Amino acid sequence: MKNLSLIYALCIILTFTACQRGEHFIKDKACREKVEARFEKQKELGKSRWNKAFSLPGEKMSLQESEALKFILAYSSLSDIADYDGKFFLENIRASFAARDTFSWGKTIPDQLFRHFVLPVRVNNENLDSSRMVFFGELKDRIKKMNMLEAALEVNHWCHEKVTYRGSDERTSSPLASVMTAYGRCGEESTFTVAALRSVCIPARQCYTPRWAHSDDNHAWVEVWINGKWHFIGACEPEAVPDAAWFTGPAKRAMLVNTNVFGDYEGPEDVLLKDERYTRINILSNYTETKRIIVLVRDSAGKPADSAMVEFQLYNYAEFYPLLSTYTDSKGLCSFRTGLGDLIIWAAKSGKYAFRKISVKSTDSIALELSSKPGGEYNMQLDLVPPPEKPVAFAIPDSMKAANSKRLDFEDKLRTAYEMTFIDSVKAYRLANTLKLNADSLWYFLRKSRGNYRAIIDFAGSAVGRGKAFLFPLLGAVSEKDLRDISFEVLMDNINSTIYNSIPGIDREIFIKYLLNPRVDNEWLKPYKSFFQSQFDNRLRASFQADPGSLAEWVKTNILIDNKANYSRAPITPIGVFELKVADPHSRDIFFVSVCRSLGIAARLEPGTRLPQYYLGNSWHDVLFDPKKTSQGERVRLILNSDTKNDRKPEYYIHYTLEKFENGFFRSLDYETDPRLASFPCELDLAPGYYLMVTGNRLKDGSVLANLNFFNLEKGKETRQDITLRKEPATAKFGTMDINALKSVLPQADQHAKEFLVLAWLEPGKEPTKHFIADLKERRKEFEKKKCWIFFLFINEKDETDFISSTSGSMPSHSCCLVPASKVIQMVSASSGGNPLSSLPVVTCISEKGEILYLSQGYRIGIGSDLLKLLP
Repeated sequence: MKNLSLIYALCIILTFTACQRGEHFIKDKACREKVEARFEKQKELGKSRWNKAFSLPGEKMSLQESEALKFILAYSSLSDIADYDGKFFLENIRASFAARDTFSWGKTIPDQLFRHFVLPVRVNNENLDSSRMVFFGELKDRIKKMNMLEAALEVNHWCHEKVTYRGSDERTSSPLASVMTAYGRCGEESTFTVAALRSVCIPARQCYTPRWAHSDDNHAWVEVWINGKWHFIGACEPEAVPDAAWFTGPAKRAMLVNTNVFGDYEGPEDVLLKDERYTRINILSNYTETKRIIVLVRDSAGKPADSAMVEFQLYNYAEFYPLLSTYTDSKGLCSFRTGLGDLIIWAAKSGKYAFRKISVKSTDSIALELSSKPGGEYNMQLDLVPPPEKPVAFAIPDSMKAANSKRLDFEDKLRTAYEMTFIDSVKAYRLANTLKLNADSLWYFLRKSRGNYRAIIDFAGSAVGRGKAFLFPLLGAVSEKDLRDISFEVLMDNINSTIYNSIPGIDREIFIKYLLNPRVDNEWLKPYKSFFQSQFDNRLRASFQADPGSLAEWVKTNILIDNKANYSRAPITPIGVFELKVADPHSRDIFFVSVCRSLGIAARLEPGTRLPQYYLGNSWHDVLFDPKKTSQGERVRLILNSDTKNDRKPEYYIHYTLEKFENGFFRSLDYETDPRLASFPCELDLAPGYYLMVTGNRLKDGSVLANLNFFNLEKGKETRQDITLRKEPATAKFGTMDINALKSVLPQADQHAKEFLVLAWLEPGKEPTKHFIADLKERRKEFEKKKCWIFFLFINEKDETDFISSTSGSMPSHSCCLVPASKVIQMVSASSGGNPLSSLPVVTCISEKGEILYLSQGYRIGIGSDLLKLLP
């Protein structure tokens, strides 16, 4: 009855406001009726939390506000229904209306665009915050007198003042957390920039190429609607004009650029998926030439296969990533608009499957017959080619470039000034002395926490007794990103509410990682241990502790699974799952592990398979919520070795992956950071089944020499597999340089006449250069063993200074910096066929004889690995 009371209360409020006179937020009656129907379904799904989440007693709303709130609630992802309340969404709605009334362009935005690209708070899978109100307050006076184009560009400059690029883990920080940290990966920069643009009533959407075809990586950026047209911008990477960014060239080689649109969107774009809550659209044609591929799937009898699942897979990170998963219609047909590269088309139904590699450029349609069954052991070699490079046709006047560059320098200084407010080592060591804590350890965590250092200080000063002994282990257990946005309340909940003596004799590492640690996967961290300890009576708690399998049964009985409603991929918090009583499978698994840890049971998601497990009797036990999955049960030993003919040590998710066959498809096992794979031979204990090992050697032009090894792991039988990387064919040299001429413009080269030279023309602050620098940092020791000298070249002294200050002590020791770079680059260009080298970074490798063995320009992942293969 308590839960139903909110439904009645909210319905009364919305009915009351609907009777008020005023302009409709949704002017089309049919659209309003569609929203109303969806709202009723959402209300039923969320009834267990509706009272707590969305009761707004005494809140007076206009007709527009009430209809806007219904629209937001009707189409919200399940995590938003579980973890936020009606007041939060109403405040954001009112802020959106205020922004529309404030700026001159507000009334020019079509209603549909305002609904789908301004009003929604959520951008990606970030946790939501009050950034809309904060950003509006900061930006209002700055852009109020500008036109829409000027304002959009100015907002991106403001974003650059606040945040710059740095890679990190998959969890997406909230916009305010990114500002507090002052950096983020591209997904976080674009989430932040979209939030900022929407805060001032500029329609914006985050655009993703989920995987590049020519390079092992992905990228996200922003499209912004200005005066009737969508334009792209690099998030936190402002240019003088829109539709000009470092990724313009790479985007021309993409196989998919897509975005999820909140709600039932009826726009002109190509639709990839029409869900009842959101619409996924394909906007690749905004960037490059595309083609629609039609697939016909037949069953083994040759008849059209209705509802067969089809995946359009792209090689990337040594796996075949599904750009699109869809189903055939009654005629056995489906289609996909994509770029002009190579794909794997894989179809499956009722235990049978079929697949084929296609070249999109030369293929219009294909037919697949579902005749294969799992179990066949064989090898297959595939050569996979990305779309070709295309020229980039935009030119920005030098005067505009110079003015923009000057602004960027100033904005870098503003951001740096903010970073200088973070706690320094002197204050950290003084604090450690006061708190009687190890000074080096405290400074380590405070430095990693960046703008979140106050939360760490408050925690360090509040942990007492036994908790104080586990202060540093707890901080070391959470991720580095957690240190930058974790709250004092979460830290205190875990230090005070962890049951320390629940498992006598437990291994310390297991205790810290899987019981003390609040982090399970990529969920938003909120305090939960003390909460769950209060939700179960002593009898039930004792039952769960004695047999965690009984907790799994409780979860099966009490938590309804919905596979579609949490489309944002933002996991529901454990408390949100408990209150809502509905979850997607991933959130349910996180919930189970969190409750276990709250009750003193070590638990985790198994690193490779992501199955939930609990620790009992000195061993890990699988929990099978999904009846389609089989228990790992008896493990089989797989021994992996690197083929002696390989020219490098294979790395997981770079050169190879292991994939297990499930429901007609192979799915990668996640061993990216597993220390067992750091050297060969290595051993893994896996479930019996049908497996695929994918290996790939990416060539300089982005093509891949792949090898597919299908094999079985049988019960009681140890299996050995060699990781074999296909050798790339001998390639023609890029040209030959006159070494004496090079020495005339690069005198330092004369000191290293018997060594290979690596010349790298860099653009500090830009993401492509940052990827290259990160690669060198990671492989520094490997480079120092090579017979080479690295010259970092810059177009001006400022770039050189920025590079030196940001990389101090982290580059290979046999390297130096030089200014200017232009003459050297001109020589390289002339010696390699006269091709213009305008996209930075430009990296080349020159032998002691002057042979140009390697030449890369612009965005490319893995340059360091490429060079190490060549250097003696």
